[in-house]
Amino acid sequence: TTDHLINPPITYLELGEILKIRCEEEDCEVSDDGIQVLTRIASEASLRYAIQLITVANLVCRKRKGTEVSVEDIKR
Repeated sequence: TTDHLINPPITYLELGEILKIRCEEEDCEVSDDGIQVLTRIASEASLRYAIQLITVANLVCRKRKGTEVSVEDIKR
């Protein structure tokens, strides 16, 4: 069986910390509300999807000449 491959589930707080680290790595400032939205997305959909959204939202933010990714940038 593959039961031994299943790791303990990541907590909501851990997801948030992972996303904050990822934002730092991408040199991307995200608002606190934005981190909360990304964390919720990571818990409901997947962490991979939330990480991909950081990149896209950062591009949207830069296009509007913003300095911090907002919830609106993530929604777009």
